[in-house]
Amino acid sequence: MLFVAPLLLASTLSLSGVQDPVYLATFDNEQQEIKTRISFHHALLSDERNGILLQLSNQDVLRLQSKGIKLTPADALWHSKVKKMQEQHVSQSVQTSGIPGFACYATVEETLASVEQLTQQYPDITQWVDIGDSWQKINGGSGYDLKVLKIGNKNLDNPPVLFIQSALHAREYATAGLTLDFAKMLLNDAKTNPDIAWILERHQIHILFQSNPDGRKIAEAGYLQRKNHNENHCPSGNVGVDLNRNYSFGWNTVEGGSSGQACQATYRGKSGASEPEVAAIEDYIRKLYPDVRGTNDDDAAPSDTQGLYLDIHSYSRLILWPWGNIDKPAPNQAGLESLGKKLAYFNNYLPQQSIGLYATDGTSDSLAYGELGIAHITFELGTDFFQSCDYYQETLKPDNLKALLYAAKVVEAPYLLTQGPDIESIEVVGSVGGNIEVKVSATEERFSKLNGELVADNIATVKYSLNEYPSAGNTRLATFLDGNADAKTENVIATFNQSDLIDGKITLYFQGKDVTGQVGPVSAFNLDASLPTLRATATCEGAKCEFKAGNKFGGYSYLWQFADNSYNEEQFTAVMPQLGENKVTYQLTNKFGTTQSIEINAQVQELIKPEANFSEACEIYVCNFDAGLSSDLDGSQLTYEWTIDADVVSELGKFEHDFIQDGTYAVELKVTDEHGQTATKQSEVVFTANTTPPVAVAPQPDVTDPEAKNSGGLLNFLTLTLLGLFVLRRKKLKL
Repeated sequence: MLFVAPLLLASTLSLSGVQDPVYLATFDNEQQEIKTRISFHHALLSDERNGILLQLSNQDVLRLQSKGIKLTPADALWHSKVKKMQEQHVSQSVQTSGIPGFACYATVEETLASVEQLTQQYPDITQWVDIGDSWQKINGGSGYDLKVLKIGNKNLDNPPVLFIQSALHAREYATAGLTLDFAKMLLNDAKTNPDIAWILERHQIHILFQSNPDGRKIAEAGYLQRKNHNENHCPSGNVGVDLNRNYSFGWNTVEGGSSGQACQATYRGKSGASEPEVAAIEDYIRKLYPDVRGTNDDDAAPSDTQGLYLDIHSYSRLILWPWGNIDKPAPNQAGLESLGKKLAYFNNYLPQQSIGLYATDGTSDSLAYGELGIAHITFELGTDFFQSCDYYQETLKPDNLKALLYAAKVVEAPYLLTQGPDIESIEVVGSVGGNIEVKVSATEERFSKLNGELVADNIATVKYSLNEYPSAGNTRLATFLDGNADAKTENVIATFNQSDLIDGKITLYFQGKDVTGQVGPVSAFNLDASLPTLRATATCEGAKCEFKAGNKFGGYSYLWQFADNSYNEEQFTAVMPQLGENKVTYQLTNKFGTTQSIEINAQVQELIKPEANFSEACEIYVCNFDAGLSSDLDGSQLTYEWTIDADVVSELGKFEHDFIQDGTYAVELKVTDEHGQTATKQSEVVFTANTTPPVAVAPQPDVTDPEAKNSGGLLNFLTLTLLGLFVLRRKKLKL
């Protein structure tokens, strides 16, 4: 279909239905801008080179100006951007799937269908749970089921659960795209990624992809819809309720934390959890997690509380943690901050507490952390609500999939595990005396460097286990590479015997501990020391055969064993000693010392006779002979025999011969290959009187000049003397 997006509606309309004006906000410092993004995220339209565009009510204008924010009317700028966005949203080709103009993001229907397919493909570790209905479905519209995908071991009793919700605000395209891609990665890579394998064995991940499906359908048509589609509120303008101001815990408890005006972007609804979407989420979460925090704001949850709640939003490249309703640290501040800054390490977002210029209320963290004490993190992905597919695929998706996977690793105790060391790298060193060595880097410096640094401690130990998750009785201590445990990042060596391999394979689990006794999350590594089925070929032309290994391995050693010779190359040529079968053993050894061999047959069908040929170059009576024109397609090493007038004169490939006198000389080259086959080449060398060296005649001196007369005589004497010596050499006279 050819799609042209409609005019993008601004996110906030006044009660009269008139669109609120747009302003360019500029700031004195970065923190002032970040806090504005947090508190006025509902009003955010786009980023500009020198500030951000916000659509503001009169009340919002006064609140921002009271904080020293500079506001410049920017309706004209926004309308020009809308026009440009309209042009960009025109699809020039037939688009068969995805949000029109944004093919990388599945529609609501496509999301549900994709997850349904995943459950059919992986029935043993998935469950598709209906937790409620959207407002439109309940009220007779074309609404949707709210469905959660559960991934992981179904037989666990009270497992650690990572709950993720996305697209709570309808216009945030990338959020549901990311969580869908995360689910696909978990399921598709479960058998090849050892970390995913142990995560799904010990934990569960529950994902609500489309938290606001009715609102999302409006946004899919190109509108900056934020709220749900509750038609009882502002039906002719900015319809619906802001679901992230509708959570019941702390609902409408902060002045200015939400709006009571139906057409405002932060309209909180008529009561806490009045919207079916929020009511369904709250009911599900309360069944999923126990209440582990006291009734007072200063009551901390136990530091070993398991479970983590992620709310995925866009945009602004932020990682946020509670509190957002009061301007003081949460009781579990240390754990929340370390969690947020570890996640920000992967996506390089700015991590900080979610309080902005003003407090908010009725948000998802009020339920998760405020009511239940469960660790809660809000992601603000990327750089746009309608994030481009190029940026999503190249940057947003890969960076944030790493962050989500880390969250799944620490869900067993997110307040604690994120304060311990992380395993940064794992690599095989090699095999020594039957033992395999693996080098591991452990670090406590993996916190985001943005917004300050947390205190890192020295590494105390790194433990590892073989083929099973670390427990009290199955771990070993790795050896520090430099012999000392005195740094915040350390390299250690883990060693095990080849007998520990099972069918040539092993899974290693590593976990670091710092000097305060705090352990970090486990990281796993699959080591495959086995060899695949070996393949090798021998292709022969005559007795010359080309040998080639069918498997290419970096760092592996090759051995080709012949009856009386051996080769160590991956590919080479050799001459076979006989017709018919020539058996060769091909052996491959990997860096773990694992060896495997096969026998191949180099079949020689025929022997090809050599060809004898040579070149000659003569000057006076001296000739240089060269057998370099001879050849043997079998690739044999040839031997040579030269005869002149039936006398053997040389067995070299090249030689020089002096001929004594004029005459005709019969020259023959006989070549013999390694199989005893011979060939000859004959030629003649003819010397006649015409080849006799000319006699040099000196210039005649002037006889009237006595000196010249004497010099001429001397010259004649020297010339005759040299000529005589030359002739004597040619005649080989003995004096």
